[in-house]
Amino acid sequence: MFQHEWKCAWGEADPQGIAYYPRLINAMHCAGEEYMDDNGIAYWDIPEEYGVFLPIVAMDMEFERPVMVGDVLQISVEPEIGNKSLGMQFTATHEDGGTAYTGHEQHVCVSEEDNQSRPLPDEIKAILGDTAE
Repeated sequence: MFQHEWKCAWGEADPQGIAYYPRLINAMHCAGEEYMDDNGIAYWDIPEEYGVFLPIVAMDMEFERPVMVGDVLQISVEPEIGNKSLGMQFTATHEDGGTAYTGHEQHVCVSEEDNQSRPLPDEIKAILGDTAE
């Protein structure tokens, strides 16, 4: 399972020291970007290499424990590979192992030429399928 480490900095929190939720969304998305890049499929290279885009069409999060300034989270990424889509399931845990939040991003595969949905390229499916547990 892929892990991304993220630390809540002062500028990412409200005056009470609690992480501002858009920063947690960004941390989750960055974990997904690093997961893709770590597997040789950088988002910014996908259109040129495969002729498709993978825009996000849905996202959700569920918070279980607050994240405070200075907290270090481990954000795990698990892919969910569909025919025309790529989902990513995230779990962010505190250093004590307790869950801070879980989240999900749903990407759809669309053609660079006509912006219509199309099957996820077989090479992407194969590479990411090898990382799924």
